[in-house]
Amino acid sequence: IDSDSESYSGTSDSEDQECEFTDHAQSILSSLDESIGKIDDFLTFERGFLHGDIVCPVSDPSGQLGRVVGVEMFVDLETYSGDIIEDVNSKQLSRVRSFVSGDCVVMGPWMGRVIRAFDLVTVVFSDGAKCEMLLRDSEVLKPIPPFIFEDAPYFYYPSQRVRIVHPSVSKSGTWLSGSWRASRDEGVVSHVDVGLVHVNWITSVANVWGDRSSSPPNFQDPKNLTLLSCFPYANWQLGDWCTLSAGHDGSLPSEDRKCSRYSQTYVVAKTKSTFDVLWQNGSISLGLEPYILAPVSTPGDHDFWPGQFVLEKLAVEEAAERQRIGIVRNVDALERTVNVKWIVPVDDDIVRYGSDPTEETVSAYELVEHPDFSFCTGEVVIRSALNIDKSEADLTNGTMTVSRKSLDTSSGFLSCIGNVLGYKDDGIEVQWASGVISKAQHFEIIGLERLLDNSLESVNEVHTSVDDEAEQETIHHESTKNALEESGEDCTGSLRNAFYFSKTAFDFLTNVASSFFGAHDSTSSSSVSFIPCQIIYV
Repeated sequence: IDSDSESYSGTSDSEDQECEFTDHAQSILSSLDESIGKIDDFLTFERGFLHGDIVCPVSDPSGQLGRVVGVEMFVDLETYSGDIIEDVNSKQLSRVRSFVSGDCVVMGPWMGRVIRAFDLVTVVFSDGAKCEMLLRDSEVLKPIPPFIFEDAPYFYYPSQRVRIVHPSVSKSGTWLSGSWRASRDEGVVSHVDVGLVHVNWITSVANVWGDRSSSPPNFQDPKNLTLLSCFPYANWQLGDWCTLSAGHDGSLPSEDRKCSRYSQTYVVAKTKSTFDVLWQNGSISLGLEPYILAPVSTPGDHDFWPGQFVLEKLAVEEAAERQRIGIVRNVDALERTVNVKWIVPVDDDIVRYGSDPTEETVSAYELVEHPDFSFCTGEVVIRSALNIDKSEADLTNGTMTVSRKSLDTSSGFLSCIGNVLGYKDDGIEVQWASGVISKAQHFEIIGLERLLDNSLESVNEVHTSVDDEAEQETIHHESTKNALEESGEDCTGSLRNAFYFSKTAFDFLTNVASSFFGAHDSTSSSSVSFIPCQIIYV
């Protein structure tokens, strides 16, 4: 009996151990499945596309391609106390700072890029006094621990306790309530915005049109600047800081609403987006989930999209003037054929549609992308002088005309610089810096990057040409001088080390060079001496 009991006991212990091992294994697998699910969810929300991105269906990666033409994003926001506000439309969000480094800005006819933005910090003191201070140096106003956010993307933020290290910064500040006292050296940040912006001016609409324009001062009041941006609602990422538009804080917990004394800041805790895609065959799919799309980083040279401008590929012996310009109607990705609407050149300055444009289906390999009339979504463009009409500014049938009279004011130029939204109705849809959206023809706008690239090439060519000609002139001068000396003639003043240069070309290149190497303040001259020898206008 004792032997049987011991045998049974050993068997029981073995079964218990086996069951325990099985339960442990199942627990591990369950945790692994849960972890994989969380990772999948994270990757799903992290996979995002922007306007203009090229995609393909995950189910058919070798099939037709598509271009993202619409984005709808909803986010979950986290407050400083850890509360979550779910499913907020990203169009209701605003940036914490009105300008940040890298932003494109417009002022009058000039466009530039922000190098640095200086904070304008409002501090509330314990006795109710309030002071607004422009900070060029973070050493003059120090945060006091404990810190609400350990990894804050900005040095100053609302509800942060701070200490004034140098009294001069508050003494010279703007007192919104109360007045300066030496004892008022600690307080709480109630609001932060941009008080001063350092801008690198890139180019001017006037320079593009052939006129001269001196660049404004590099340091500007943000009130004088207009942000050049499109699709800001589609660029939010996990961890970004934001504020909510007025009237959209109804879902805030009551304890957060008590903090209305300070600007409320949120952190993007989760994003979820759907996408509208224009396919090569001309169809549009709306509201696609990100997991059914895959990014395409390198589309082929002969992948085209509806609305795109193309050129007919010519044989080497054919004349370039016979080359036709077309607009893609749709593409058969499987057959590699393109349905093209040909448009007719009218003269050297503009291209418009002929009275009887023809459509034709051709091989994709018989076409090339038009080098001058191809625009990317979001690309910065400048209105060409061809589209400046003598009549008043007008918006008819989606097409805007701009008058010379409207450009007498700085705000008038906001209708001359914009971002490409996409191809539309045989033209290009542009959102201008003024906020107006209109359609422009391909010959009415100039891509900024293409313009600057061409200008740099022109300047480099002039440098090279000038150096070569100056060298040749020096050689000729020396040989002539030697000949004159041998003949006994006085050569003093008989030759001048100069070359003859067209005044029109010089003015154009001077305008171009001014954009790159010219004035950095309002008192500087717009002319640039980049030619290493004397210029004689002819």
